[in-house]
Amino acid sequence: MLVPSAKGSDSCESQTKMKSHSASTAKRLSTGRRSAQLAPLDRSSLRDQASQSIRASVAAGEFEAGKIYPVAFFESKFGVSATPIREALFDLVGANLIEVVPNRGFRVPLRSERELDELYDLRMLLERPAVVRLAASRLHADLNRLRELAEQIEGEAARGDVRRFLIADRRFHAELLSLGDNQRLTEIIVGLRDQARLYGLQSLANAGGLIESARLHLEMLTAIETGDEALADASIVRHLAYTRGAWAAPDPAAVVVEETDPAQRPPTLRT
Repeated sequence: MLVPSAKGSDSCESQTKMKSHSASTAKRLSTGRRSAQLAPLDRSSLRDQASQSIRASVAAGEFEAGKIYPVAFFESKFGVSATPIREALFDLVGANLIEVVPNRGFRVPLRSERELDELYDLRMLLERPAVVRLAASRLHADLNRLRELAEQIEGEAARGDVRRFLIADRRFHAELLSLGDNQRLTEIIVGLRDQARLYGLQSLANAGGLIESARLHLEMLTAIETGDEALADASIVRHLAYTRGAWAAPDPAAVVVEETDPAQRPPTLRT
């Protein structure tokens, strides 16, 4: 009986190991490709995206105040399944942006003109000095991320995409205010912003009127970078004025100023 040499045995064993390693590598790569192709979407991400979209739609007046909308309506409108949509809706209920109607659905509460004026006044009291303080502090922080957001806001304004415009605008203001290192103040101001109703945005966007207001974000950043407190103040005042002026009007043409009436709020502020 022939006995294989040690050298031949080692060679066979080496080839077997190489084949096994190659098969293992191929299997691992194949599994990796399948994982990349079939990886399920992150539900928390869907929930967050749904929250952002619904929040922006509420602010833009896409939902009729007081009308009850079932969960299925939101699923269809935003193309997201019931579970993340429901979670997003309850997040917004917790933020007092919408109300739950047991066994029926959700509704957007009606905001009176007085309530909207009060929200505006509070933002002027809190957000205006916060932005001016950022300019006064002569921040050396990297503002590239904020500049990208400002450019995105301009892009969405040019495209007339109101929902994406509002999502980017909210992110810009939240990240800008966070530079002041006062988390509570940032949360309060962002919460006030979320409760606004900007019914005039869509018609303004259709007429190409959003671009001018969108440019104020870059102006604000320039003021903060250069330490120009006067420019920072003027920029935020003009920006906030839009929220109770052209952005809030049901139609841009409906913004009428009666300056002889002290109870009438002007659509813009003089600085």
